[in-house]
Amino acid sequence: MGTAPQPRGRKSRSDLIHLRSLPSTQPATKIGQVIWAWAEIEAGLNAGMKLKEVWEAASRDGLEMSYGQFRVYMSRLRRRRRQTTAISQPPPIANGEPGPPVPPSADPFRNLREQREKKKQTTFEYDPFSMSKTSSIERSTVKSQTQVSARTAEQQTAEDRHGFAQKRTFEYPPGRPDESKLI
Repeated sequence: MGTAPQPRGRKSRSDLIHLRSLPSTQPATKIGQVIWAWAEIEAGLNAGMKLKEVWEAASRDGLEMSYGQFRVYMSRLRRRRRQTTAISQPPPIANGEPGPPVPPSADPFRNLREQREKKKQTTFEYDPFSMSKTSSIERSTVKSQTQVSARTAEQQTAEDRHGFAQKRTFEYPPGRPDESKLI
C-alpha cells in the first residue's frame, strides 16, 4: 500500500527495453515463428536446399510443426511477399514506352459487373404459360407452332359447331349382308 504510482512523463528511446527485445524473442504462434525465421529459411532455399531439408533444420532448432503445415505457411508467406512487391514496384518505362500492363487491383464489384453484363447479353423473357423454360429464340419458334395448332383447333371446333364435321361411327350398310364376306 505504500507504492505510489509513478508520474507519467515522456519516455526516452532508452526506456523501450521490452519493445527492443521483441525481435530477438521467438513468437508464440507458428506462423509468427516462420516469419521470425524467414531470412534463414529463404537463405537456405536460395542456397539450393530442399524445402523438406529446411523444415528438418527448423524443427531441430525448435520450430514445432508438421511438414504439411510448414508448406502451407511457406506458400502463404510467398504469396504475401509477391503481393507486396507487385504493389510497391511501379511498372518499368523503357524509351518512353509503357511497360507491361499492370494487373488490375482488387475490384470488389467486379463480380457484380460481370453478372450485369451477362444479363444484358441474354434475352430470356418469362412466359408463365410456357411448359418449358427456353430462350426467346426457341420460344418464338414454339409460339409460332402453337399458334398454328391453335388455329387448326379453332377451325375444328367451328366445324363441329356448324355441323360440318361428321361423326365417325360405324353403321351397317342398308340391305342384306354379302354372304361372301362373312367368315
